[in-house]
Amino acid sequence: MCIDGDIPYCVPNGWEWCTLGICCQKTIKRGKSPKYSTEGNTLVFAQKCNTKHNGIDLSLALKLEKTMLTKYSDEEFMIDEDIVINSTGTGTLGRVGIYKDSDNYNHAQIVPDSHVTVIRTHSLISSKYVYAFLKYNQPLLEKMGEGSTNQKELKPISLINLRIPIPPLEEQKRIVDKVAMLLNCINSIEVNLV
Repeated sequence: MCIDGDIPYCVPNGWEWCTLGICCQKTIKRGKSPKYSTEGNTLVFAQKCNTKHNGIDLSLALKLEKTMLTKYSDEEFMIDEDIVINSTGTGTLGRVGIYKDSDNYNHAQIVPDSHVTVIRTHSLISSKYVYAFLKYNQPLLEKMGEGSTNQKELKPISLINLRIPIPPLEEQKRIVDKVAMLLNCINSIEVNLV
């Protein structure tokens, strides 16, 4: 097993309980506080880009001041299938999204701001599976926020220690496909009801 101690519930043979931190190829952390500009080719992914109903919307991103670029290592630039979690604020705390290159019409470089945590999974763990798990557990993430009512924050250490059941990779893919199929069915039903 990836983790010691009590497990939340039994999982099928071949699955393992892991912490989210173990599942990631880069350290789970927030972005930096940016300086904005009206010019430049690098966008800043802010909480508002991770919308409530319409997924990722990069038209809401602002441009990063060029002098800030040297403060970012290569791994801090967002890549396809990075999971984003809003980490501060009332009403958006814990909101989960998944960034796709197809969201980025201008093919601009993107960095997260200090209110967004990025999760980047290892190649043997499906980011879409982890996204589905986190999205399902979004109410739990919201409750994990610490601090006063107006200044709640979801700390990276809480996400690093979050327990997640990991099936074999092929099973992860089957789960992702099934979830996508069911969501398409739900969307079709909703469209027909209107």
